[in-house]
Amino acid sequence: MNQGSPRVFRAVPATRAARVWFWVLLAVLGLPLIWLLFALLHAPQISYRVDSKELTIVSTLGSSHQEKTISLARIQDAHLEWLRGGTLRFGTQKPGYCVGFFAYPRVGEVWEVSDCSELAVVISASGETTPVAIAPADRDAFLAALRSQSPATFAPVGKRGQAWWMTLVSVLLILAAVVLALVTVFFVAPARLRYAVGEGVLEVRTLASRQRFPLAGARVRKHRPLQGARLSGMPLPGYQIGSWLFDSMATTVLASVREEGVLVEGEGRVFVSPQDADAFIAAAVEGGATAAEAVLQRRR
Repeated sequence: MNQGSPRVFRAVPATRAARVWFWVLLAVLGLPLIWLLFALLHAPQISYRVDSKELTIVSTLGSSHQEKTISLARIQDAHLEWLRGGTLRFGTQKPGYCVGFFAYPRVGEVWEVSDCSELAVVISASGETTPVAIAPADRDAFLAALRSQSPATFAPVGKRGQAWWMTLVSVLLILAAVVLALVTVFFVAPARLRYAVGEGVLEVRTLASRQRFPLAGARVRKHRPLQGARLSGMPLPGYQIGSWLFDSMATTVLASVREEGVLVEGEGRVFVSPQDADAFIAAAVEGGATAAEAVLQRRR
């Protein structure tokens, strides 16, 4: 054999199982992130409608819908107020959507329906346990409509704030990382598994390392092992890298499948799964190994 040109063998492909597990884990890990991304991109709906008798406050986020009506005759006061340093007591607080009971150092507890703006209109009305805080884009026009009881509909500014953008970017980065990790584990790693035989050495190339095993004096044969417990490593479809008890002996496994492959016995036991097992054994013999009789155990 030309000692300067190692022969390289691909591992037995196991792409079907990898595809199944890829889509299963993508659904388990990715769907919640996709749902969160959809919720972020799906703009909430908030409106404040004034007519001659009532103020109607409506908020909708996905399947959640709330509507509150306050008689104009019960309104005792409505004024602009800065809402800062608040904490959510009960309800929903998302970037651009604050609906529920909040407590603020300056005004105490309020029932808020807004886009989380700091400048709001705070309304006190008889029969309400707490003031009501809303944030119409044109606050002066809203207060004028309340005073004159003129029919009009208002909405918050609805701008995407810094917190919304940070959340969106974080979700996209996490989703991209999940997809990249799954693609690496189930497709890139198995594709990088190679066996190079040359210069009296078997070199196994994995995703992140290269391991070398001397062939001089080693025995090599086809083998279907009796499998025992896993000692180390993480079995993945198409990428079985670690240490197992094969035939009641510790064996280094660097293979795409564990059911059947080639066993190299020298300074230790190494189990590999070249796609062309006969050519691999022939190359190993040329590199100094001795071909042994195949041992194909009956599968349990």
